[in-house]
Amino acid sequence: MKPVLSISAAVLLAISMTACGDSDTQNKPSENAQTNTASENSQAMPEDNGSSEDQGEQDMNGDESSAMASSQSSSEDMPRAAIAVLHGTQGNDDATATIRFTPKDGGVAYTTTATGLAPGKHGYHIHLYGDCSSGDGKSAGTHFNLKGSSENPPKDIDRITGDLGDLEVGDDGSANADGMIDGASLTGAKSIIGRGVIIHAKANDPSQPPIGAAGSRQACGVIGIAKP
Repeated sequence: MKPVLSISAAVLLAISMTACGDSDTQNKPSENAQTNTASENSQAMPEDNGSSEDQGEQDMNGDESSAMASSQSSSEDMPRAAIAVLHGTQGNDDATATIRFTPKDGGVAYTTTATGLAPGKHGYHIHLYGDCSSGDGKSAGTHFNLKGSSENPPKDIDRITGDLGDLEVGDDGSANADGMIDGASLTGAKSIIGRGVIIHAKANDPSQPPIGAAGSRQACGVIGIAKP
Protein backbone atom coordinates (compact mmCIF):
# COMPACT_ATOMS: atom_id res chain seq x y z
CA MET A 1 0.00 0.00 0.00
CA LYS A 2 2.84 2.54 0.62
CA PRO A 3 4.01 2.65 -3.04
CA VAL A 4 0.51 3.61 -4.16
CA LEU A 5 0.39 6.54 -1.74
CA SER A 6 3.74 7.83 -2.93
CA ILE A 7 2.63 7.83 -6.54
CA SER A 8 -0.57 9.71 -5.66
CA ALA A 9 1.38 12.37 -3.76
CA ALA A 10 3.68 12.87 -6.73
CA VAL A 11 0.74 13.34 -9.07
CA LEU A 12 -0.83 15.96 -6.79
CA LEU A 13 2.44 17.85 -6.55
CA ALA A 14 2.78 17.98 -10.35
CA ILE A 15 -0.77 19.27 -10.77
CA SER A 16 -0.16 22.02 -8.18
CA MET A 17 3.01 23.23 -9.87
CA THR A 18 1.28 23.38 -13.27
CA ALA A 19 -1.54 25.51 -11.85
CA CYS A 20 0.94 28.00 -10.36
CA GLY A 21 2.71 28.33 -13.71
CA ASP A 22 -0.54 29.13 -15.51
CA SER A 23 -1.38 31.78 -12.92
CA ASP A 24 1.96 33.54 -13.41
CA THR A 25 1.48 33.54 -17.16
CA GLN A 26 -1.94 35.16 -16.87
CA ASN A 27 -0.78 37.85 -14.44
CA LYS A 28 2.36 38.85 -16.43
CA PRO A 29 1.65 41.03 -19.54
CA SER A 30 3.27 39.78 -22.68
CA GLU A 31 6.09 41.65 -24.35
CA ASN A 32 3.92 41.98 -27.46
CA ALA A 33 1.16 43.69 -25.46
CA GLN A 34 3.66 46.17 -24.00
CA THR A 35 5.04 46.92 -27.45
CA ASN A 36 1.55 47.47 -28.89
CA THR A 37 0.63 49.84 -26.04
CA ALA A 38 3.79 51.93 -26.54
CA SER A 39 3.10 52.10 -30.27
CA GLU A 40 -0.48 53.31 -29.65
CA ASN A 41 0.75 55.98 -27.22
CA SER A 42 3.32 57.13 -29.76
CA GLN A 43 0.65 57.50 -32.43
CA ALA A 44 -1.66 59.39 -30.06
CA MET A 45 0.97 62.02 -29.21
CA PRO A 46 0.75 65.09 -31.55
CA GLU A 47 3.85 65.85 -33.53
CA ASP A 48 5.45 69.24 -32.83
CA ASN A 49 7.07 70.33 -36.06
CA GLY A 50 7.21 74.00 -35.11
CA SER A 51 3.53 74.57 -36.03
CA SER A 52 2.99 76.79 -32.97
CA GLU A 53 5.89 79.03 -33.95
CA ASP A 54 4.66 79.15 -37.55
CA GLN A 55 1.19 80.20 -36.38
CA GLY A 56 2.70 82.92 -34.20
CA GLU A 57 4.68 84.28 -37.15
CA GLN A 58 1.56 84.24 -39.32
CA ASP A 59 -0.38 86.18 -36.66
CA MET A 60 2.40 88.76 -36.39
CA ASN A 61 2.58 89.13 -40.17
CA GLY A 62 -1.19 89.53 -40.28
CA ASP A 63 -1.09 92.27 -37.64
CA GLU A 64 1.68 94.10 -39.51
CA SER A 65 -0.26 93.88 -42.79
CA SER A 66 -3.39 95.24 -41.13
CA ALA A 67 -1.45 98.13 -39.60
CA MET A 68 0.16 98.97 -42.95
CA ALA A 69 -3.21 98.84 -44.73
CA SER A 70 -4.76 101.09 -42.09
CA SER A 71 -1.88 103.57 -42.36
CA GLN A 72 -2.12 103.59 -46.15
CA SER A 73 -5.88 104.09 -46.02
CA SER A 74 -5.51 107.02 -43.59
CA SER A 75 -2.89 108.59 -45.83
CA GLU A 76 -5.14 108.27 -48.87
CA ASP A 77 -8.11 109.75 -47.04
CA MET A 78 -6.25 112.90 -46.00
CA PRO A 79 -6.66 115.64 -48.65
CA ARG A 80 -3.32 116.77 -50.06
CA ALA A 81 -4.70 118.87 -52.89
CA ALA A 82 -8.01 120.40 -53.94
CA ILE A 83 -9.69 121.67 -57.09
CA ALA A 84 -12.67 123.79 -58.07
CA VAL A 85 -14.13 123.68 -61.58
CA LEU A 86 -16.35 126.69 -62.23
CA HIS A 87 -19.13 127.03 -64.78
CA GLY A 88 -21.00 130.10 -65.89
CA THR A 89 -24.18 131.20 -64.16
CA GLN A 90 -27.35 132.00 -66.08
CA GLY A 91 -26.53 134.30 -69.00
CA ASN A 92 -22.78 133.59 -68.70
CA ASP A 93 -22.60 130.25 -70.45
CA ASP A 94 -19.10 130.77 -71.85
CA ALA A 95 -17.47 131.42 -68.47
CA THR A 96 -15.32 128.60 -67.11
CA ALA A 97 -12.43 128.37 -64.68
CA THR A 98 -10.27 125.83 -62.90
CA ILE A 99 -8.59 126.59 -59.58
CA ARG A 100 -6.10 124.21 -57.99
CA PHE A 101 -5.24 124.42 -54.29
CA THR A 102 -2.09 123.07 -52.63
CA PRO A 103 -1.26 123.20 -48.90
CA LYS A 104 1.84 125.22 -48.01
CA ASP A 105 3.44 126.42 -44.80
CA GLY A 106 1.09 129.01 -43.34
CA GLY A 107 -1.80 128.48 -45.73
CA VAL A 108 -2.92 127.20 -49.12
CA ALA A 109 -1.48 128.22 -52.49
CA TYR A 110 -3.76 128.39 -55.54
CA THR A 111 -3.44 128.64 -59.31
CA THR A 112 -6.27 129.84 -61.52
CA THR A 113 -7.01 129.58 -65.23
CA ALA A 114 -10.20 131.10 -66.65
CA THR A 115 -11.82 131.65 -70.04
CA GLY A 116 -15.02 133.12 -71.43
CA LEU A 117 -15.02 136.26 -69.26
CA ALA A 118 -15.41 139.88 -70.30
CA PRO A 119 -12.07 141.76 -70.55
CA GLY A 120 -11.08 143.65 -67.40
CA LYS A 121 -10.80 142.85 -63.71
CA HIS A 122 -13.04 140.33 -61.95
CA GLY A 123 -12.99 139.84 -58.21
CA TYR A 124 -13.33 136.23 -57.05
CA HIS A 125 -13.78 134.72 -53.63
CA ILE A 126 -14.35 131.59 -51.61
CA HIS A 127 -17.99 131.47 -50.51
CA LEU A 128 -19.59 129.83 -47.51
CA TYR A 129 -21.53 127.05 -49.25
CA GLY A 130 -20.54 124.62 -51.97
CA ASP A 131 -23.91 125.06 -53.65
CA CYS A 132 -24.21 126.25 -57.25
CA SER A 133 -27.75 125.01 -57.75
CA SER A 134 -29.32 128.44 -58.32
CA GLY A 135 -29.05 130.09 -61.72
CA ASP A 136 -27.57 133.28 -60.29
CA GLY A 137 -25.03 131.59 -58.00
CA LYS A 138 -26.53 133.07 -54.86
CA SER A 139 -27.06 129.60 -53.39
CA ALA A 140 -23.31 129.68 -52.54
CA GLY A 141 -24.10 132.18 -49.79
CA THR A 142 -21.88 134.98 -48.55
CA HIS A 143 -18.09 135.09 -48.48
CA PHE A 144 -16.27 132.50 -46.36
CA ASN A 145 -14.54 134.13 -43.40
CA LEU A 146 -11.47 132.23 -42.23
CA LYS A 147 -11.08 134.34 -39.09
CA GLY A 148 -14.57 134.50 -37.66
CA SER A 149 -18.24 134.42 -38.54
CA SER A 150 -19.02 134.50 -42.24
CA GLU A 151 -22.61 135.66 -41.88
CA ASN A 152 -22.04 138.03 -38.96
CA PRO A 153 -18.53 139.49 -39.30
CA PRO A 154 -17.46 142.38 -37.04
CA LYS A 155 -18.83 145.76 -38.10
CA ASP A 156 -15.36 147.24 -38.07
CA ILE A 157 -13.83 144.55 -40.31
CA ASP A 158 -11.30 146.07 -42.70
CA ARG A 159 -10.74 143.27 -45.20
CA ILE A 160 -12.61 141.38 -47.90
CA THR A 161 -13.39 137.90 -46.60
CA GLY A 162 -12.60 134.82 -48.68
CA ASP A 163 -10.69 137.01 -51.10
CA LEU A 164 -8.69 135.43 -53.92
CA GLY A 165 -7.89 138.80 -55.49
CA ASP A 166 -8.77 140.03 -58.97
CA LEU A 167 -8.54 138.14 -62.24
CA GLU A 168 -7.14 140.36 -64.99
CA VAL A 169 -8.90 139.11 -68.11
CA GLY A 170 -7.39 139.85 -71.49
CA ASP A 171 -9.12 140.70 -74.74
CA ASP A 172 -9.43 137.01 -75.55
CA GLY A 173 -11.48 136.45 -72.38
CA SER A 174 -8.81 134.41 -70.61
CA ALA A 175 -6.92 134.94 -67.38
CA ASN A 176 -4.24 133.25 -65.31
CA ALA A 177 -3.42 134.01 -61.70
CA ASP A 178 -1.92 132.55 -58.58
CA GLY A 179 -1.77 133.48 -54.93
CA MET A 180 -1.73 132.37 -51.33
CA ILE A 181 -4.58 132.15 -48.81
CA ASP A 182 -2.96 132.82 -45.44
CA GLY A 183 -4.28 130.66 -42.62
CA ALA A 184 -6.33 128.43 -44.91
CA SER A 185 -6.33 124.64 -44.70
CA LEU A 186 -7.72 121.55 -46.44
CA THR A 187 -8.68 120.02 -43.07
CA GLY A 188 -10.27 121.12 -39.82
CA ALA A 189 -13.20 123.34 -38.93
CA LYS A 190 -12.10 126.09 -41.34
CA SER A 191 -11.24 123.76 -44.22
CA ILE A 192 -11.95 125.17 -47.66
CA ILE A 193 -12.97 121.71 -48.92
CA GLY A 194 -16.65 121.77 -49.85
CA ARG A 195 -16.85 125.59 -50.07
CA GLY A 196 -17.95 127.49 -53.14
CA VAL A 197 -15.92 129.77 -55.40
CA ILE A 198 -17.52 132.69 -57.24
CA ILE A 199 -16.13 134.91 -60.00
CA HIS A 200 -17.84 138.31 -60.05
CA ALA A 201 -18.57 140.76 -62.82
CA LYS A 202 -16.36 143.58 -61.47
CA ALA A 203 -13.15 144.16 -59.54
CA ASN A 204 -13.04 144.22 -55.74
CA ASP A 205 -13.61 147.54 -54.03
CA PRO A 206 -11.27 147.54 -50.98
CA SER A 207 -13.26 150.40 -49.44
CA GLN A 208 -16.29 148.13 -49.01
CA PRO A 209 -15.32 145.18 -46.85
CA PRO A 210 -16.16 142.40 -46.20
CA ILE A 211 -17.89 141.79 -49.55
CA GLY A 212 -15.98 144.10 -51.88
CA ALA A 213 -18.99 145.10 -53.99
CA ALA A 214 -17.73 143.11 -57.00
CA GLY A 215 -21.12 142.87 -58.67
CA SER A 216 -23.08 139.93 -60.01
CA ARG A 217 -21.90 136.32 -59.93
CA GLN A 218 -20.71 135.14 -63.32
CA ALA A 219 -19.29 131.67 -62.51
CA CYS A 220 -19.66 129.21 -59.66
CA GLY A 221 -17.84 126.06 -58.56
CA VAL A 222 -17.27 123.80 -55.54
CA ILE A 223 -13.90 122.95 -54.00
CA GLY A 224 -13.31 119.22 -53.85
CA ILE A 225 -10.45 116.84 -53.02
CA ALA A 226 -8.01 116.40 -55.90
CA LYS A 227 -5.27 113.93 -56.75
CA PRO A 228 -1.95 115.41 -55.56
